[in-house]
Amino acid sequence: MCKMINIDNAVTEKVLSYIKNNWINSIREANDAVPFPFTSPSVSGFYKDFFYWDNYFINKGLLIDGFLEQVENTLNNFAYYIDRFGYIPNASNLLDRSQPPVLTFCVLDYYEKVQDKKILKTYLPYILKEYKFWMTERILPCGLNSFGSSATKHQLLTNYKYLHERVLEERDTEEEQLELAKDILAIAESGLDFNMRFITSESKIDAGKFIHLDLNCFLYGVEESIAKIYGLLNDDKKNKEFIALAKKRKALINKYLFDKTQGIYLDYNYKSGEFSKVLSVVSFYPYVYGISGDKESAKKILDKLELPCGVSPTAFRGVDAIYYQWDYPCVWPVASWFTFIALNNVGLKDDAKRVALKYISDVNINFEKTGVIWEKYDGRDGSVARTNEYETPEMLGWSAGVYKAFCGEILK
Repeated sequence: MCKMINIDNAVTEKVLSYIKNNWINSIREANDAVPFPFTSPSVSGFYKDFFYWDNYFINKGLLIDGFLEQVENTLNNFAYYIDRFGYIPNASNLLDRSQPPVLTFCVLDYYEKVQDKKILKTYLPYILKEYKFWMTERILPCGLNSFGSSATKHQLLTNYKYLHERVLEERDTEEEQLELAKDILAIAESGLDFNMRFITSESKIDAGKFIHLDLNCFLYGVEESIAKIYGLLNDDKKNKEFIALAKKRKALINKYLFDKTQGIYLDYNYKSGEFSKVLSVVSFYPYVYGISGDKESAKKILDKLELPCGVSPTAFRGVDAIYYQWDYPCVWPVASWFTFIALNNVGLKDDAKRVALKYISDVNINFEKTGVIWEKYDGRDGSVARTNEYETPEMLGWSAGVYKAFCGEILK
């Protein structure tokens, strides 16, 4: 269906109009859990709560469409959670873990749109407090970081009961169930829940044994961005401090997370001394944040992840393999966005454009059939994705935000 990427401009305009007219329907009133009006991922359906990293991508669409007040509401909700918990939870109803640390990038996106340094001064204390959380609560002895959870024993056991069948893992004793629940929540905190990038001989989701590539790339980007903010605020001492922290992290990432044999970055099992056996889209993240500019390495990843109708979060592992939802062959807006940025950054402009066009095409084709946008698509034929975890929901959220951003980047 998607081999010839023909974008019907009339359909694109209908989708863009649908998004702009429906943002207001995805904005919920403040409540006891969320103090400012918030943008939920869905207009209708299950996802009506306030989610963390979804709003990084949602904000891109809101900024394009001029919903500046709502972007500020989002930042104020983030600030509230940091004051209350020391971190931003996965969602307003999921307090036992965070999600990828994208607050700093949200603040800079808003600043770059408005060009008012008061924004930087207002939110910098919250950025620093969140950074401290990751550097104290999610730090490893080697100086790099891994996702985890902030769950109590009761919360861990509740999550085990709720999620262990979804990830197809059983444990007998309470101690074993607690350990599995920690791994489940660590992957949930990564935002890519679930795939098998942390598979070992003992478990499909052995997250606690790995240094997580994506988190360290995010934190490198955070350190670089904090340095930029201090530079804009004319604090030379703090600017240099965070430049040094980013430089140190970059060296550690290259030491631990670059597989010289394959020539690509991967999650690293520091217990066994082996790299992840599952190639995932997070291998693009070093190119997103400027840790590497290696065009050949990025092309190797693309060759293994690109499908006829988009980019898969993980490589194909055979017809008999088990696949979760952040897994082959699902095309997610997040994976598409990071792939696009990575390819552009290393100079693979044509490849980047093709990835974006495939995502736009998936959205357009299915919008014409159903009248709505969906959470994810099937990279093999461009249809709405089907997975073994739950039925694919209707979505606005980051699907709309990434679609808007892609249209702004390549259909100018």
